[in-house]
Amino acid sequence: MEAVNNLEQFLTDTWADIVHLVHGSAVYIDHAATECLHWYTGGKTYSFLKDAGAVSVYELAMYNFRYAKVKNCKKAMIISTSSNPAFYQRTVKMIMEKNIFDCCTIVTAAHSSVLNYEDTVPLEDKIDYAKLKRDVKCWMCSNLQSQDCSVVVLFRPIFISLIDNDLLVTPPFGDLSPTLNNTLTKDSEYAVDHFVSLFHSLFTYLNLKEDVYSMGRFSEYVAEKLEILPAAVNRRNSLIGAEGVSLIFVDRTLDLCTPTSNNTESLLAKILCTLPHLSHHCNDVAINMSPLFCNPQEASQLIDEVPGCLASNDKSLTNVLITKKQKEVLTTANKMLVDILLTNENPKLKENLRSKLATRISVHSLEKLVNRFKDIGDLRAISELNKKLQVILAIIQALTSEKTSQLELLISLEKLVLQNIAISRESTSVLGQFSNIVRTREKRGLDTDNILALLVHIYALTGTEIQFSSQQEQQLKESIADAIYEDMMKLNENVMNKMSVYQQTLLLFGVADDAEAMKEISAKVAGSIMNVLHEIAQQRTYLHNYTSLISKSSSQEIVQRVGILQQLLRDMLHPERYELPDLHQRSPSFISAGFNLFSKGRMKHHPCDNKWIIVYVMGGITPEEVRETKEIISIFKPNCQITIAGSRLLNPLDIVDKVLLSSIDY
Repeated sequence: MEAVNNLEQFLTDTWADIVHLVHGSAVYIDHAATECLHWYTGGKTYSFLKDAGAVSVYELAMYNFRYAKVKNCKKAMIISTSSNPAFYQRTVKMIMEKNIFDCCTIVTAAHSSVLNYEDTVPLEDKIDYAKLKRDVKCWMCSNLQSQDCSVVVLFRPIFISLIDNDLLVTPPFGDLSPTLNNTLTKDSEYAVDHFVSLFHSLFTYLNLKEDVYSMGRFSEYVAEKLEILPAAVNRRNSLIGAEGVSLIFVDRTLDLCTPTSNNTESLLAKILCTLPHLSHHCNDVAINMSPLFCNPQEASQLIDEVPGCLASNDKSLTNVLITKKQKEVLTTANKMLVDILLTNENPKLKENLRSKLATRISVHSLEKLVNRFKDIGDLRAISELNKKLQVILAIIQALTSEKTSQLELLISLEKLVLQNIAISRESTSVLGQFSNIVRTREKRGLDTDNILALLVHIYALTGTEIQFSSQQEQQLKESIADAIYEDMMKLNENVMNKMSVYQQTLLLFGVADDAEAMKEISAKVAGSIMNVLHEIAQQRTYLHNYTSLISKSSSQEIVQRVGILQQLLRDMLHPERYELPDLHQRSPSFISAGFNLFSKGRMKHHPCDNKWIIVYVMGGITPEEVRETKEIISIFKPNCQITIAGSRLLNPLDIVDKVLLSSIDY
């Protein structure tokens, strides 16, 4: 637990350092920083800042400032995670022009060395935010009668959300992910520079030396960037005898099968699939709190503005959602509800509270218990227990969602695919079956984007082990083209208020009145989707040990999908300390050994040599992978602590959006 305690202290010190500057200020905070603070405060971002003395709190977004003029306030505080100077040039400038501030404090998660100024900006203007300070002062003074204004720019490493004791995500890098063709844009290069700079800041605070490993080409690039970062090199050289940490980067694209699976034992995964995300959040959901009110209509406005969420300072709640099976989760939720009702002074709430057998607890029995809270006149009386109620409502809403039947059908189709592949292998008829599923999707109650997620799942699962026939692939491509055409026609006929990312993408492709033009567009998009699926299947070809995600150790065993992270951790934690040829090492200690490598034989290091291992998945992590990791750790009981990390928490449609649709070349 030492690593967790140190991480929590890092977050506490970071936010304590920021919050003491808040008093008397109008605070502007960006979405990624908000999400970091959201998890740190257990969903109480606004009250945390207001209690610290903030005059007002605003989103730091361009669209939010047209009318946001602060009255009777001379101080501004800006909390930003952006490393893009243009963001500050536009957004901060607009804030200053709309208000009359004589003092501005900017807290940024971008060190002055990673602000991406153009090459035309002299070096002396980049150091210590010299240009940014000068610009902000100029904008402020333009609204003041005098030149007497102050600007302070501070670097603070805001980038971590600790979701569970063994799970963290990095909201400022929610979209940082490898591409299928391993191309790097300038923006992604800048993002990696920013990313490794912040990891360096974390290790500086913790006084640690990192041994860096990577699996995947993008991860190797990130590992190399951290290894050669001058500030990190200086830190490692100055730390003599310091404790080490093994930092392992893994490309998400090596296994797109696991995150596109709906067949999960983790209830958190089901919650992420069924409940809407909180606005501008990647890792938390909006929970409808109206079941606690007698008159939901009266409470609707409040509920819309302040929905419930999963973020909690009690990490055991999240752990239950990740690791426990549904039956156990229901039992735990029932006990929490009964305990809350028994501790309330209202005698009506305690009536007929008989203990139920675990086998008799259902989601509907939980609903009945929740309905009792409508008899509490003032819900503030149980405000301390409010977080437990929010989590329980999330459980109920996920298990009673209209999407549940669709998820069950998708799970059955996944199992069918796995069974078919196991039996027929090269002669598999999976795609033939799938073409029929695409054509009959509406009768089955399936959306096209869910079908696309299942297609990614199939191609990522089979990889290069199975070659589908060109005839079946042609049939599939035609079915997809027909589905896209039909969806385009519907979009053309009906204007929708809420659209999925898939529907928004179709609009970008162009919805025309001309049916022939739409058919042509649909055919091109379908062809592009097939090309992307082929790229997905090729992602593991260069690996040695982890080319397959299909496991069947004996003829008696049922074939199983085994994720790449699961395989890696089993090999890594095995007492025999297997060779890990797919895990490339970027280790300072390894490099500093110099010519001794040649004189005394190859010096071998292992991730378990250190007491703390961080496995960071570039592109995101799923709750099911975290559950599987905890299961593996409980089997091997290693002498080190393991933290699973990733860009964000994923559900299957995130992969459709971030990998499939964004890769379509049309």
